[in-house]
This record gives sequence, C-alpha cells and structure tokens, in this order.
Amino acid sequence: MKVFICAFGGFYVAIPMSSVASLTDLKGGQTVVGDVVTRRDTESGETYVSLPLLFNLPQEKLRHGIVLKSPDDSNDGPDAGGKIVLLSTEVVNTSDIPEEKIHPVPRALSRTRFSEIFCGMQCDAESTRDAGLVILMNPELLVRYARQDATE
Repeated sequence: MKVFICAFGGFYVAIPMSSVASLTDLKGGQTVVGDVVTRRDTESGETYVSLPLLFNLPQEKLRHGIVLKSPDDSNDGPDAGGKIVLLSTEVVNTSDIPEEKIHPVPRALSRTRFSEIFCGMQCDAESTRDAGLVILMNPELLVRYARQDATE
C-alpha cells in the first residue's frame, strides 16, 4: 500500500495515497491555532482537521495540508460535504508498506472512537527515517467523523 508518512514526535501516521486528492505546502510552518480539532469553513464548505490537536500535540508545526478524496466527490448537489483537509506536520516520506507488514490495531484500543480512524500499524518502521511506530489512518471513517463533528 502506497502511503504518505507524517511525523508526530515518537510515532508516524501513514495516509494511503489512494485516499488523497492533493497535497499542499503550508508556507512557513504555522503553529496550531486554537483548540478545536475539527473546524468547518462555512464560506468554502471545507472542513479542516488538525492532526496535531487530534494527537494532543498542539506545539507541532503545520507543514502540509492533505486534501482527502471524498466518497461523495461525484455529488455536486447541496448534500456534498465539501473537502476534508488534514492539517499535518511535514510529510517526511512516501513509502510502499507491504500488506503483510500491517498489523491490526490492538483490541484493547478498539473500544475508543478515536482508535476507529486507524486500520492498522507497522511496528518495524522500515518506511521511516528513524525507528518508530507507524499507524495507518482509515480516511473513510475520518471523513465521516469530521463531517459529523463539524456540523455539531
């Protein structure tokens, strides 16, 4: 599976390339503003998800905006959800993680809604510069939860 790798302190997040519409560079590396993980821009219809805040790392610099493909991209009507943009730390690498290297998320974590946005993990971290845990994001569930949170 081809992925973008984003660094977050002592671990990495892998985002499947097949779920990414585009990648944008956030000039200057802004720090996270505010304390809201999900924010909807009512003018543009875009929903922004701050990954550093999601992981409780508010001091991390935002380097990239990752625009996710939406399951309803073909829907241009009033129910179209708008773009979901992940505000992330630097995309440090792209990698191809073999399916056999992806392990399930431990069942102990499966009771929390937070863990549902991850569909696996790689423990040997061959796909990163440093040794560390790589967790694989489930973009479809993240899109669903982001849209729910942004409308509440």
